[in-house]
Amino acid sequence: MQRVLIVDDSKTAQLRLKKMLARYDLAVDISFSAEEALAYLSYRSPAVIFMDHHMEGMDGFEALKIIKANPTTAMIPVIMYTAQKGDVYVGQARALGALDILSKEVIKPAGLERVLSSLKITPKPKNEIRPKQATVNTRPPTAAPPLKNATTHNSAPAKPQPESSSLEHMRTQVARLFELHIADVRQQMADNARFIIRRLSHDIEKNGVNEAKLGDVPLAVISDELNSDRQKSSIISSSLLLLIFMGLAVLAYELFNTKRSLGVLGTNYHELLLTQQKQLRSFDNFTTSFGPQKAEPIPKENNPALLETLSWALDSQLQFHYNQMPLNETQMLKIGSLMYQLASAGFTGNVDLTVHFGNFCLQSNASGEWQLADEFAPLSDCTFTQDLNLEYSASNYVSMAYLNFEQEAPPIRDGSIDMNVTSAGLDSPFIEYPPVDFTMPANVWNRFAAQNNRISIQFNGF
Repeated sequence: MQRVLIVDDSKTAQLRLKKMLARYDLAVDISFSAEEALAYLSYRSPAVIFMDHHMEGMDGFEALKIIKANPTTAMIPVIMYTAQKGDVYVGQARALGALDILSKEVIKPAGLERVLSSLKITPKPKNEIRPKQATVNTRPPTAAPPLKNATTHNSAPAKPQPESSSLEHMRTQVARLFELHIADVRQQMADNARFIIRRLSHDIEKNGVNEAKLGDVPLAVISDELNSDRQKSSIISSSLLLLIFMGLAVLAYELFNTKRSLGVLGTNYHELLLTQQKQLRSFDNFTTSFGPQKAEPIPKENNPALLETLSWALDSQLQFHYNQMPLNETQMLKIGSLMYQLASAGFTGNVDLTVHFGNFCLQSNASGEWQLADEFAPLSDCTFTQDLNLEYSASNYVSMAYLNFEQEAPPIRDGSIDMNVTSAGLDSPFIEYPPVDFTMPANVWNRFAAQNNRISIQFNGF
């Protein structure tokens, strides 16, 4: 019967592999360490060895090197049975001579059968009764003490043991001596290492009294050379610091000019906000006068002037964001409220909604889509909306909110007010753009473009 050796310090792993090997006509031997396995191989040659990697003392790779270096054991197939994973580990194991690698975590009978079939080891037939195999522990057995004064009736003289038992006992003793020899060699190596460490420590303490040297050169000479190099480095460092200070001065001057320019822009922006607030107050005062309960018909002679004033006031109130639908729900709420107030005040006629777009400073993102440029990017890095050659068809901006209002609002449905949507594209900006300065930050330019992104209203009475 062929024999198989399992080298593993885990009893759980031993038992699991042993159960899987019960399907084969094999005698299973166990070793709990690599040293014990090497002692076993000094007197017995198994058909295959299953070797774990991580074990106390010598690991699996070290044992594999010794087995493959010994001519008497080099031809024994060794299978690494371990939890180690990865292509690097597999390549290293095969380079050292391992036949194959089986994982402890995902090992299956089919994988084990594949490996053993390459060694001409096949499972026993299913109809064969599998006798219970005795596991051979490679650790030397402890002989039982002889029984004193033990007598039996009709006792017969003890028969001499067979020659095979004596040979087995001798092999066990040799393995024990081999294991003790390995332990003794490891102890001697540890003692020699401690002796060398003590000797080196003594030499270091002894030489510390004399002048310290690096090779044949005293450390004092080396220290002087280092000081000289340090002085040269300090001169170079001073020059670098001077250049850095000059650069900082230039940067501070540029920042001062930028701050002054931003201050001027801030003042202009503040004045613009004040103008918009005045327009908003004018619009609020005008719309408040058209209450549905106290509404009176607009006098015919005042209609043109009042409606022109209302159109001008609404220019700054119906703005929308970049890439936002112009006639969205928010804008239609404002426009719808205005339509109801006009109808309540007795207005009849046409209301023309014109969509205007701002000439924004844009940059493309990683997906190739256009978006607002970074706030502090200069205009020289921008692509303006007018350069994209977009089509501004009014039909593209008729939203569901607009269609719902047009179909359901009574002033529109009964014909007293007629709404029309047109598009002016980038023409007729509400706020004039500043002169193009390619050093201007993109956020300053886009503030003007945002005010021109709006809906203007024109009233034409019947």
